[in-house]
Amino acid sequence: MTSTQFLELAISLSVQVALVIIVAHWLGRLVNSEQMQCRLWTICYVVLLSLIGVALLLPHPRLFQPWVSIGAQHTTTLVTIEMQLGQILFFVWLAGASVSLMVFFFRSFQVNRFLNTCQPLDLDEFVSEENQLDIPELTSFPSKQRLRLLTSTRLTTPFCSQFHYPYIVVPEYLLGFDRQKLNFIIRHELEHLKTGHPLQLFLQRVVEVIFWFHPMVWWASQQSSISREFACDEAAIDSPSDIVMYLQTLLTIMEYSASQAEETPTSLAFGRGKSIVAKRARRLTQIAKRKEIDRRSRILGPAACFSLVMLATLIGFLWLPIDVLASSRTNWSPWPTWSAGVLHDFDIPARDFEVFDPRIELHELLEHQTPESIDDD
Repeated sequence: MTSTQFLELAISLSVQVALVIIVAHWLGRLVNSEQMQCRLWTICYVVLLSLIGVALLLPHPRLFQPWVSIGAQHTTTLVTIEMQLGQILFFVWLAGASVSLMVFFFRSFQVNRFLNTCQPLDLDEFVSEENQLDIPELTSFPSKQRLRLLTSTRLTTPFCSQFHYPYIVVPEYLLGFDRQKLNFIIRHELEHLKTGHPLQLFLQRVVEVIFWFHPMVWWASQQSSISREFACDEAAIDSPSDIVMYLQTLLTIMEYSASQAEETPTSLAFGRGKSIVAKRARRLTQIAKRKEIDRRSRILGPAACFSLVMLATLIGFLWLPIDVLASSRTNWSPWPTWSAGVLHDFDIPARDFEVFDPRIELHELLEHQTPESIDDD
């Protein structure tokens, strides 16, 4: 891949990512279901990663070529600028992605090391038989036999995690809470695990590492985080009448967290972020005023998921014609070298070169001539 091709790929992918995120958010507002919105964000992250694979492995369409009409001198100048910008952009992106990846691994290492220091709790001792009857999710959880319940004095807010086994980690000070408040906390964390939020968070982190520079990706991360918490809040309460005590539980945890220094980065935490907690409290207050949870949707959940995939497929055909050296004699780019090589091994024809265009000879001119000789011409 040349520097001009990388420049076109980076800009086109950035536009595609922004459009897919906008579509996912718009469809999420139509379904009016927090659980379905979480699914849409999961599909969104899978689609974003798929767009990267498609861009790197498959040819892309060239719907129009705006560089055909410009003269050779201007083309030479544009190629020089694009080659320099492409190289700079690649190294800047690589540096940012490397730092983001190291931060991701470091935080994962911190969480795993912290889990090893936690004290295990007996589920039957921590949650009495009466409490287990009050929380049907405990008996219906598919990995009940492998569920690990832990506690720690270094923790200020409950959180869950899942790698080999699902974990729920509860701060030690919460063990003295009454039954109803403990039920709220357990239901909230169980909903994270049951609906696959750890997997969604992992996909989110991968997208953040690759598109660390993209403001829409960070905005999507915030929106998906809010949707996760909203969905788990709904699962934690049986009726709007439980909201007052649930808000008291949330407030107690936030007050304790504000007075203590958090030592462990916990992404799926019960009281994560003051702004998110404030939005959760406002939403729960609105539900309490309505006396019911509004689940009316303008579009069915499966239809929204299907629409997101189909619209993302169409968006994947949107490529900006940035590369000046792209041939104007074909409507498709050549196959990438690595995927074309695999097809050739199976005797499947695949064009991995640009169709001849007189302008392409300009590349050889830039490769073999010095800037002084170009100026002399």
